[in-house]
Amino acid sequence: MSPRRADPALSERRRGALVRAGYAEILDKGVQAVTIDSVVARAGSSKGGALYYFPTKEDLLFAILEWLFSQLNSTLDEVVRAQDSPRACLASELEVLFHGAEVNRKVYRVLFDFLGMGVHIDRFRGLFAAFFDRCRERDKAIVVEGIKQRQFRPVKPEDAAGVVRALVDGYCLQWLMGEEKAPLEPYRDRCRAVLGSYLLR
Repeated sequence: MSPRRADPALSERRRGALVRAGYAEILDKGVQAVTIDSVVARAGSSKGGALYYFPTKEDLLFAILEWLFSQLNSTLDEVVRAQDSPRACLASELEVLFHGAEVNRKVYRVLFDFLGMGVHIDRFRGLFAAFFDRCRERDKAIVVEGIKQRQFRPVKPEDAAGVVRALVDGYCLQWLMGEEKAPLEPYRDRCRAVLGSYLLR
């Protein structure tokens, strides 16, 4: 009898199901309370199967954060590609980053939950660094084109790219730490106004 061949597509689906279940678990309980057993139960998987893909909880958490950053980058890249001017790119990016209270609360709760790991564990720090680098590259390209088309003031693109990320994350943190039912829109509008005064002619 010949050995059964592994199905890469099936393997990827099973791994992906565990990652998405892990993300849902973090939303409900926070990073510290998540266990491989709780993720397995939510995914309807087996512990042996989970340990095949993720031998430790840290491996699973790393995969979850990697997946989340990939989702965020894919969405932002797609939004930027769909626009026909630098100003429209930046405006659309802000709409995604301040999408709505429910979505933002979920995403930022998870990201801020992971920050402690980013501070203490090198490979998590590397994920955060790569994500921020990608954000700065995207925003730098928008700013460079905006300056070229005379839509933006002649600022230093590298600095402007850092300002965009700092404002978005800073305003989202302030909003998240405020009252539970505080609207997100005022924070988005403040971010937009500050960027407008900094970038627009």
